Parts: sequence; structure tokens; C-alpha cells
Amino acid sequence: MRKKLTINIISLIIFLVAGNSCKNENTEKSPEKVTVKEASLEEVHFSRNFPATAVALEEVELRADVVGYITGIHIKEGQQVKKGQLLYQVDPTRYQARKQQAEAAASIAEANLERIQKDFQRYERLKAENAIAAQIYDNATVELRNAEQELNAAKSELENTNIDLQYASIYAPFDGTIGFSQVRMGSLVNPGESLLNIISRDNPMGVDFYPEERYLGKFQELASYPKVLEDSIFSIRLPDGSDYPIPGKIEILDRAVNRNTGTVQIRLKFDNNESKIRPGMSLTLFVKETDNEKVILVPRSSLKEQMGEFSVFVVEENIAKQVKVKPGRNYMDKTVILEGLESGQKVVVKGIQKIKDGDEIEIIEEEDR
Repeated sequence: MRKKLTINIISLIIFLVAGNSCKNENTEKSPEKVTVKEASLEEVHFSRNFPATAVALEEVELRADVVGYITGIHIKEGQQVKKGQLLYQVDPTRYQARKQQAEAAASIAEANLERIQKDFQRYERLKAENAIAAQIYDNATVELRNAEQELNAAKSELENTNIDLQYASIYAPFDGTIGFSQVRMGSLVNPGESLLNIISRDNPMGVDFYPEERYLGKFQELASYPKVLEDSIFSIRLPDGSDYPIPGKIEILDRAVNRNTGTVQIRLKFDNNESKIRPGMSLTLFVKETDNEKVILVPRSSLKEQMGEFSVFVVEENIAKQVKVKPGRNYMDKTVILEGLESGQKVVVKGIQKIKDGDEIEIIEEEDR
């Protein structure tokens, strides 16, 4: 009985081992299908980005230079204006009247001077013949001098009234865009106090940014870089995410570093023919490196991170081999590999989640370079 039981147990073990063996053979893992791409050695331009703000290179506050009531507003708020275009009119009536008074006073002073000059010329002839008292001649000299001064004063007053009359009309100082009007018809304005509007030049436009002081030397070099426009060293992205098509150049480097922030203000200049850049816009500035650099690049999707370490799967004879790498900066949709790869090695870019080191793989697609 015991012998029969032992034989049955041995038979059961043999059956189980044979069954597992057949199962392993039937469920042997098939090669995983992946997509690969070659690590490429490419010459690239890297760039840094900075937050920036658009500013008007020319901006003027329009203020009244004379006292009076606004009798004319000749612009539409927000419109583009031309240099010399009439914008506002302060009531000119009182200034026209003062001008007429000044013209009359100047005319009287001029006629008076002519009369005194003739008298003085007669006194000079009499003095030459010793036919006039010295006191009379001296009085005539003083009277002539006073008449000349009176005429000069009258001319100055006439000039002042002309200036006041001119200031009663406010013209655009340059081509630009006008803002919201701060006065309305009938508003009383005072010299130097009353803000009428603000006008800013549209083209070119400034862009201000504030890099850290450690970048100052680099920007000093770029200020004199001869191909700054040709190489599109400075470019910007607009708030809607679109890239502005025209490159810029450095206009001003501030004289000093801000002690509180450790940054320096730099102003760029961009052509703005279509007025796409407006003062106050929040922009992203891209500063391209001037020197080309050859680096090994792989798609970002090929990188695998675990516990702060990065690796990629390279393919050697249809076997996936996991290789540790040291990644660098990103460049568009790729990443620079500083250590661990050589140009031409094929790395897995799709399917890395399904494989592990040593797995047999099947390349179903090789991405274009």
C-alpha cells in the first residue's frame, strides 16, 4: 500500500513538471514592437528666454500751455495721427485780442522812435556847429535810448502774444497714436497742469527686459555684434503665442546694475511697421547664442527617468540595452545628451514603457531624421 502511494506521488510530480514545461514553451514572450531613431550630431543655436515689456521709444504728455476753455477736439481717441496735425483748440479769442493790442503798441512805438531819431539827427548837426546847449543834446540822447527800449519791449510783447496764440492750438509733435482724451469740450485748462492726452510713436518700438548681472558681459558683446539682425539674435513672442517676424537690436544698456535686484535694464528696438507691438505688452524675449555648437540630440520621448537618473534604450542586434545618459539643455523637441551616447546609435522613442534591459525587440518603424 505504501509502495503504491509513493509511486502515485512521483507520477503526480512528473506530471506537474511536464505541464509547467509545456506552459512555459507555449507562453514564451514575443519580441516587443518599438519605434527607433538615430542619435544625431547636429550644429545648433541655443537661446535663452526672458520676460519683457513693450515700451514706446517716444512718448509725450500733451498739456495746455495757456489758460482757457477747450473749444475744439479734432481727434478720435486711439487713432493714428500725423506730425503737425491739429489735436486740440483752446479758446483763442483773448489771445487774438492781445495780439492786436500788441501790434498796435508796437506800431506806435516804432513811429515814436522814427520821430525821435529825426530830432536826434537834427540835434547832432546843431551840436557840430555849437548851436545847441549840451543839456538839450543829452536829453535827446536819453529820449532816443528810451524810445528804442520801448520799441523792443513792444516787439517782445507782440512775440509773447503770438506764442500764446500758437499755444492755444495743440498739434501732434510726431507721427504716432493718440490715447484717451482727458478733457472734453468746454473743459477749463491751465498752463502746465491740465493733461490733455498722451501720444506715443508706433514705429520703432522698444522692448525692455532685466537680465541678471552675470549676463551683462554677454549683452555688452551683443550690443556691437555686426550680424545681430541678420542672425536674428533677438526675437520676441507676442501675448497670443505668435512669433514676431522681425528681429531687434540693443538700443540702450543701463549705466548701472540695480542694487536691490542684481539686474540691469536693457532696451531693445524693433521695427513695428504694422503696429503689432503696443506699449505695455507682456512679451517673451529669446536671445540666441552667437556661436554654433555641435551636440548629440535625441527626441525627448526617448528619455526615461528614475530616481533622478536618466537613461535610454539603444538597439543592438534587435536587443534593447538600457544605457545611462547625462542630459543637457532642451532644443525644440529634442534633448542634448552630454554623456552616454554616440552619434548614429539607434534609440527607442516609442514603446519604452513595454521593454526592459535585454529584451528582444522588433523595429516596426524608424522615425525620419
